[in-house]
This record gives sequence, structure tokens and C-alpha cells, in this order.
Amino acid sequence: MLAAQADPATVLKVLRDLGLAPAAESPDGDLVVRRPDARRTPPRRPPQPAPARQVPPDALLDAVVRGVRTGQRAADETPAPTGPRLAATDPAVTLATLRDALVGRQRVWIGYVDAGGRTERRVVEPLSVEGGRVTAFDHGLDEVRDFSVHRITGVAPADEPA
Repeated sequence: MLAAQADPATVLKVLRDLGLAPAAESPDGDLVVRRPDARRTPPRRPPQPAPARQVPPDALLDAVVRGVRTGQRAADETPAPTGPRLAATDPAVTLATLRDALVGRQRVWIGYVDAGGRTERRVVEPLSVEGGRVTAFDHGLDEVRDFSVHRITGVAPADEPA
């Protein structure tokens, strides 16, 4: 406790300049808060306007168009996958077809979108179908793989017998 003849604001400032953390009290011993307008953070500045949109140079645009066309030509030259045309099926039909193949121990063609966004066709023999996943023997890779049902784009029976 400190008593002084100076103004309380001056006493508090001097004590704070000395590295102390004083608090003012009323004659009753209650804490006195003198700055109800004090803020914990500085006032916000208005947002800066976005810079004007810049148009890419023609050379860059030409390079992008050439790249897209080269990729399209490469895709057009890739031989079509063998097997039947796989019509898009909804997940309920996909699950029913896969469960039928599981029970009958039959092979099926599936269209599958991989993590890179590429669609591929696979001949698989389902081993289990549960929880939105299909565990199947992939005949193209000669290994057991898991497939997410939501990534299967179509299903059709395989022509060759199992």
C-alpha cells in the first residue's frame, strides 16, 4: 500500500515506469479502473482495395493452349481400353452388382477414378463388399485391392468365365 499527495494517475505512471504493476484502490479498498475506454487491440484499419486484375501475357496464354492441345492429342492417340462400355451406375446399382458378383464368384469390369482423377478400367473379382468399400482381386495387377464405392463409375459383368 502506498499513500501519496500526488495525483493518482501520476503515481501509477511513475511506478509503472519503474517496472512495477500497481493498481489503484478506492478508500474502501475496491479496485479502481480509470480507463474504461482502453482497448486490448488497436483499432482495425479498413481493408486495402484489391489490386487491379492483370491479364497474363499472350506468350503465356499461347503456351497454356499448346499444352492443353498436346495433352488432348496424347489422350486421343491412347488406345481405347478393352472390355464393354461401362454405363454410369448409381452407388445402389453398383453395390447390388458387386454383391451379386461376390455371391456368384464372378469377375466384373469396373470403371474407377483414382486419387489423381484418372478413370481406369479393371477386371476384378469381389472378395468382400461392406462399409462403402470393395475388396477385390484385381486380375490386371494380380493383387488384392480395396476400392471405394463412391469412386466406381460403372460396373458390368466380365465376358470370360471365372
